[in-house]
Amino acid sequence: MESQKPELGIMSQLSTKNVLDDLDFIIKNNFQWFEIGLDWKQNFNLSDKILKQLKNKAKENNIKLIVHTPWYLPCGSIIPEIHEAVMKILKKGVIVAKKVGSNRVTVHPGIREMPGPAIDLNYDALKSTLKELVEFANKDNINICFENYDASPNYLSYNVEDYLKVLNSVKGLKTTLDLGHANTTTTNPIEYLTSIKHTIMNIHVHDNDGKHDEHKLLGQGNIDFIKLFKKCKEIGYKGPFTFELFPYENLLKGKEKFLELWEKAK
Repeated sequence: MESQKPELGIMSQLSTKNVLDDLDFIIKNNFQWFEIGLDWKQNFNLSDKILKQLKNKAKENNIKLIVHTPWYLPCGSIIPEIHEAVMKILKKGVIVAKKVGSNRVTVHPGIREMPGPAIDLNYDALKSTLKELVEFANKDNINICFENYDASPNYLSYNVEDYLKVLNSVKGLKTTLDLGHANTTTTNPIEYLTSIKHTIMNIHVHDNDGKHDEHKLLGQGNIDFIKLFKKCKEIGYKGPFTFELFPYENLLKGKEKFLELWEKAK
């Protein structure tokens, strides 16, 4: 069915010096989405000229855009000076989204600073950060999409219980599901998807062995993509599916494998 045709995209490549080259690759290879990674140094301060070119070229070629804020930002920091700097960077991501005509921005939980039960201080700070950002973004009808981390004692909200506590405490917060990250936790990616199905606006696609965040091609790890795609079809989610694969060669291989598995998911 045409309504079940998936919409595929790519993440900015670390090695791409000019972000417009990634967009050209997307257009040439018939992807539908582009997630602009502000994680990479060359994208920290994209000029208004570049942003206008991104917006116009994407619109001309029917490409939809997402903005991805740096995954390593300490969004749950309790240190006032760090919080202030983080908010400035996150809001800059929203401003970039507005300038390129995007309606969604991906953000991340950040690291833990406090030991033991004092970690609640970091969670309170994270919730406060997200609430402020959602309010800021709502003025321009931009959605803030909260991404799940891979399993690590140094990260906040990597397990689904803590992730949902934050998500459910921030009115209007949406989600980006990273399949590879979810696969490293004790919660199956399909269960993760089911738990956030009403808020999901983006899925990051890559594979791993269940132990490490490896960004492997689909089928090179142990994620059951056929079952996962069946669940996507069941809940009516058909994209964006954003490949977090590197380099370009693997994006093309990933797209081919994705379409093969999507077709089998009946």
